[in-house]
Amino acid sequence: MFRSAVCAVAFLLLCAAAEAATTDFLGHWQSVDAKASGLTHIAITPNGGTGVDVRAYGDCRAIECDWGIVQGKVYSTGPKSDDVQIVVAIFHFGFAHHAITFRKAPGGKLSFEMLTEWADNSQRHDYAVMGLLRPTSWVGPISQVWQVQPGLQTGWGGGARSGSSAPPVESCTVVDTRGVRAVEENGYWFVKAGGKVVLDVGHDEKTAQLAEAAFHHYQFDRRCTVGGPFKSYWKSANGFGQDKMGGPICFKLNPTTAHLVQSGQSWKIMDGVTLLADLGALKSKAEAMLGLIRANKLTAECFIRQPDPVLAFWLQD
Repeated sequence: MFRSAVCAVAFLLLCAAAEAATTDFLGHWQSVDAKASGLTHIAITPNGGTGVDVRAYGDCRAIECDWGIVQGKVYSTGPKSDDVQIVVAIFHFGFAHHAITFRKAPGGKLSFEMLTEWADNSQRHDYAVMGLLRPTSWVGPISQVWQVQPGLQTGWGGGARSGSSAPPVESCTVVDTRGVRAVEENGYWFVKAGGKVVLDVGHDEKTAQLAEAAFHHYQFDRRCTVGGPFKSYWKSANGFGQDKMGGPICFKLNPTTAHLVQSGQSWKIMDGVTLLADLGALKSKAEAMLGLIRANKLTAECFIRQPDPVLAFWLQD
């Protein structure tokens, strides 16, 4: 009966929620009225693909109780839809079970409904409470107990709670690539257009030929960066490519679950175990690149030659 009630609530919320992505639910959230709901804090972090982990904290009056970490269930509008409507997390205890349903709310908040079923054969009635959660500035990893006073700058999975602001501004240089071709000169290979060097490939003829093919296939005509210089990528006047040609090395990613990880002094963009970019100490650069991925729903990062790529570009569906 308890599972049926959860499914019924999930179905009703599915019909009413606004369009959202899994990233809209990620982060650390604090209850607007913990005394009324009994729920104080929530942490929601990626768990591979479109999955999430949820950690909850409850109001035990004198203290705050850590309910632990469970795997959340993500529901979309349909089997092929990326429109995430609700996230459901169920916490089982010996004396009670809590099923919490989260959905997006106005003003950057999350709304929730918590169904509590008593499992101790008491005469207490099962009950439901509703409330709101607001985002917090604390960004400690889900594995670490909540801290009221923030001191860390890590975040879900060790990554920063950032990169979710307005889309970053790209800086692009337009390059005339009409007639682009691979050219060999004294044993060295270049990709040239209009007599000017576009790429210096070295002694690698195969790479030069593949780079020429990529320029023609994707009609690359601008070299761009985001968040400042370093790690440029190519795109066309029409934007990012939408199909994968044969030859380049591409790493697939999910823009919903891509996130930042701080390892020592280095900021990295990860999706699951896949390393997409290592930006060193350039946190703002990493945030901007993550913003680029999310804003444009990029689904693959591609290179001509690995390691030491001579050309990098992004793809989107």
